[in-house]
Amino acid sequence: MEAVLHKKTGDKKQMSMLFSWDNRNGKGPWGSSGGNRNGGNKNQPDMDDVIRQAQDKLGRMMGGGGGGYGRPGDGDGMGGKSWGLIGLVIGAAWLASGFYMVAPAEVGVVKTFGKFSRMTGPGPNYHLPWPVEAVLKPNVLQENMIQVGFRGMGATSPFARYDNSSQSAIRDIPEESLMLTGDENIVDLDFTVRWQIKDPEQFLFRVANPQSALFSLAESAMREEVGKRAIDEVLTEKREDIQVSVRKNIQRLADLYELGIQINGVELQQVNPPTQVIDAFRDVQAARADAETMRNEAQGYANDRIPRARGEVAKIIQAAEAYREAKVSEAQGKAARFTSQLSEYRNSKDVTAERMYLETMEEVLGSARTVVMGKDSGKSILPYLPLDTDRKQPVKGR
Repeated sequence: MEAVLHKKTGDKKQMSMLFSWDNRNGKGPWGSSGGNRNGGNKNQPDMDDVIRQAQDKLGRMMGGGGGGYGRPGDGDGMGGKSWGLIGLVIGAAWLASGFYMVAPAEVGVVKTFGKFSRMTGPGPNYHLPWPVEAVLKPNVLQENMIQVGFRGMGATSPFARYDNSSQSAIRDIPEESLMLTGDENIVDLDFTVRWQIKDPEQFLFRVANPQSALFSLAESAMREEVGKRAIDEVLTEKREDIQVSVRKNIQRLADLYELGIQINGVELQQVNPPTQVIDAFRDVQAARADAETMRNEAQGYANDRIPRARGEVAKIIQAAEAYREAKVSEAQGKAARFTSQLSEYRNSKDVTAERMYLETMEEVLGSARTVVMGKDSGKSILPYLPLDTDRKQPVKGR
């Protein structure tokens, strides 16, 4: 404006005369200070004329030609059109601010005057501009994590991610990690909870701070579960059962409070006795490990010796049964032979008796080194005895 006034020096002088006091006569721009339009000084200018002149001059300085600020009933002029164009641009920009883009992993949640209205999917969408409607875009595919009992180095919130590759970068929080077991012992327990958004409407509108609520639920569920078990179960053998049970309890409570959260898993990071007694607990654990090793070795020896003993027993039993069967069969055969011989003896006593005599003598003398000579053997001039024959073979003669 100042530059325009400098360019148009004539207009500048007129404006200064119009809006400045007349120091020479002490009058203002409308004449003397006394009187009025109707009954005052006749030299006082008409108020409408003064305003119209001022508007015309201001319009010419702005490039509108002087008609933009005319009397009522005059045309709008170029100045009015400029302001209308500015308003149109501002309105178009306001309407265009309602366009928004939703990423593939997000869901658009539209609020109408602060109240939930609808949900939109990935891609370009539109809502009425602020302050009528607004949109929130939570990530429903990202898996989040809560740390209970510890913090990653530099993390001030339990919801920040951490790198578990370096245990030295973990800071313990005793007021969260120390828990009482069912047998009145204390354990130092750190764990994490993995979760993601299941229902965006519940997550954003049901609870003021769903993450803090989830943290409290997780800590409460873990303390309840640890309080049901002995310290040995928590330290060693029941860790997997504890993780499964705590996850189910947290999910049940999250659904009850309508947090809109899905619990994907609970992992125990470390479970130790308090630092004041950790050495004694380690000695106890070492002794239990040795006892378990010896128990396994004894069980292995028993598993090796017992099958062998059972095999030997079965072998002896089978040999005894075979011996029994052989003796029984032999006795039955002898009995059958005797019965048969008795039947033949009754039919022919002389023949049977002689045959039995010969068979008996053959059996008795079969292995003896004896020469049997009959009554006619000595009639020859020189009886011949087969002295050079094999003594193992019996010599028989009649």
